[in-house]
Amino acid sequence: MEDKSKLYNNMSLFNKIPVSADKVIAVASGKGGVGKSTVTVNLALALAAKGYKVGLMDADIYGPNVPLMLGVEDIKVRAEGEFMIPIEKFGIQIMSVGFITDREKALIWRGALANKLIEQFFRNVKWGELDVMLIDLPPGTGDVPLSILQKVELDGGIIVTTPQEASIADVLKMINMFKADKIETEIIGIVENMKYFVCPHCNEKTEMFPVSDPKNSTEGLGYKILAEFPFDNGIGLKKDNEIPYYVDRKDTILKKEIDKLATEIEKTVKLTKK
Repeated sequence: MEDKSKLYNNMSLFNKIPVSADKVIAVASGKGGVGKSTVTVNLALALAAKGYKVGLMDADIYGPNVPLMLGVEDIKVRAEGEFMIPIEKFGIQIMSVGFITDREKALIWRGALANKLIEQFFRNVKWGELDVMLIDLPPGTGDVPLSILQKVELDGGIIVTTPQEASIADVLKMINMFKADKIETEIIGIVENMKYFVCPHCNEKTEMFPVSDPKNSTEGLGYKILAEFPFDNGIGLKKDNEIPYYVDRKDTILKKEIDKLATEIEKTVKLTKK
């Protein structure tokens, strides 16, 4: 079987797709189920709360969870001529395949068609002038994330993982894709999700996934740990009022870590307000 790193290195450089945002950041994960979309949504909310004009592109076309997390899953996009108008909620402009397909139906598309849709999300959506666009990549190192890394001028990437050794092994593959020749996207840092949980009675922290060998830990990857999100079963959308966790909560450890992540991104990529 051909070494995938050689495949990345041998790919020709495509013309970059223009993006109407000062800064563009991809949020990635080596595997599904580690909280990548959760991190992306809450980071977008935190940056919007700081006064930035934020766009959120849900590029996870086979599992578009962003609309559900923001309480807009039943809304369909409208068009003005050849352009789609992004959905706006909580000060964020959002585009997702979830707005143009039925929730119950699986999207069975090959890579070429999926890539074409994602390119339309850049070229045929009236994003307006944004301070920052966050792209929620599909998990893994498949066609869609690879195409975005090749075709979009990114200001950096965030990798989300849980502290499990199996998850960290998949992060290494994602790092190799980010650093491949003709891609060479800077990795801003890593977010550890479900790092620990806090006992509601004694406030003691307990590691969710203790790692015996430091070489196999997140710190062993050699990148900055931007934030450590504790496990919090309130992180999902509140069904009674459809208000996301970040907007609804005032003073929790998790909310503080979300704010910490937003501040790290703000400083690292030098965000400015229009």
